[in-house]
Amino acid sequence: MVSALDSTRLVSAQYALKNLRTSDDSSQDTQSSSAASILSSYGLDSSSASLLSNNALSGLLDTLSSQSDTSDETKATGADVTSASFMSMLKKQLQDAAAAEGESGKAHDMLAALEAGTLTISDPTQGVSIAAWDVDDPDEADTDSKTGKAIDVSGWSDFLDAHLERGADAAFVKENGSYVDQTNDSNAYFGLIGSDYYYLSWPQAAAK
Repeated sequence: MVSALDSTRLVSAQYALKNLRTSDDSSQDTQSSSAASILSSYGLDSSSASLLSNNALSGLLDTLSSQSDTSDETKATGADVTSASFMSMLKKQLQDAAAAEGESGKAHDMLAALEAGTLTISDPTQGVSIAAWDVDDPDEADTDSKTGKAIDVSGWSDFLDAHLERGADAAFVKENGSYVDQTNDSNAYFGLIGSDYYYLSWPQAAAK
């Protein structure tokens, strides 16, 4: 369920999304500006190109729309985060993002955590959290799926507010380019994996 403020934002965002979906290619700059403004209003990082696409904005708005439904029977659906096919998609996406970053960056850190078995993926809309695994590890060759940890089912707004700290400008606080999970001091990322939103966390690098 969303708050009155979120409801107001959602209505504005839905109008903006309608305009984005019906605009031609000549208005890309305006589309990106509108998307950035909407994402920022929810405290999300608007500097990432991957979050400024129409598909990303559409996914976010669909998620927020589902939160406004008061029926307990209505649950968001998405990919099976506990499956090997999801882990394969995740690794490919992180590899592509790391290649685009260059020699270092957040995608490199998440990819390293995935390969080390320290990357956790959470989806409160489905009530599940799971430690990611490397599908290319010979020891995981026969792994089709694993059992995730049950977490409270909630909307993204409540989940993010419980895990991330907001600054004076209402945006979620970042340290060294990543959000910091205030429940365990791990690095965190919230964004699209495939066509759905997920929350990823991994240990911070040890201080040298």
